[in-house]
This record gives sequence, structure tokens and C-alpha cells, in this order.
Amino acid sequence: MDVLATIISIVLIFLAALHFYWSIFGIKDPEAVLPKRSGNNITFSPGKFGAALVGVALLFFAFIFINKVLMLLDHPWLKYISVGIGMIFIVRAFGDFKYVGFFKTAKNSKFSALDTRYYSPLCLLLGILILVLEVFR
Repeated sequence: MDVLATIISIVLIFLAALHFYWSIFGIKDPEAVLPKRSGNNITFSPGKFGAALVGVALLFFAFIFINKVLMLLDHPWLKYISVGIGMIFIVRAFGDFKYVGFFKTAKNSKFSALDTRYYSPLCLLLGILILVLEVFR
């Protein structure tokens, strides 16, 4: 299970680095990473601070799982935090039923195609792996 926790941490660190890159240098192709309405309007643009905040949250998530390998902290509430993180990723995979997730209705943008093919499956996989890690640990 240590290998699984390490893989989850590496993926989360990579995603955090990507968000930090976006917060420093900006998003080069916003249509690929931000959902759009049926017109040309982007529904939500988090800005540099929002991207950095997501990066910090992802680094915190990565610390929680690398802690399972290194055992820097040992507290019973860490299991509940891990389950909560897994649920966050599963909820993201199912989405808001409008712009993100498997059950989105807005399917006419570059983001929606990439979300269906890559982003939502990654979130679902992370969520399931996290829950498996917690159930069998």
C-alpha cells in the first residue's frame, strides 16, 4: 500500500506544480482547462490567486498521502481526511451536471472533450484509489 500512497502523492504533486505554473505564467490555452458556456464565455476563471490556492490544496493532499509512507504524523483523524479527499475527487468526477464531470450537459467545447477523456477519469481513478488505500490499510 505504500506504493499506492506514493503514486497518489506523485500525481498530486504534479497537479500542484501545474497549478503553480498557471498561477505564475498564466494559462496558455484557457479553452482546454476552463469550462465554457454554450457561447464563447468561460464560466469561471480562477485567476492567479485561485490557481495558487488550488496548488496549495493539492500539495496538502499530497502531504497527507506521503505521510502514510513516512509516518511523520500519526493521528486517527488523518484517515478521515484521506477519505474526505477521496470523496472530493469522486464528486469532481461526477461533476456539477452542467459544465464539468461525466454527466455534464454542456458538451460543445474543447474543455468538455478533454474533461470527458482525461480530467474526470483521472479524478475518479484518484478517488477510488484513495478509498481503496483507506479501506485496506
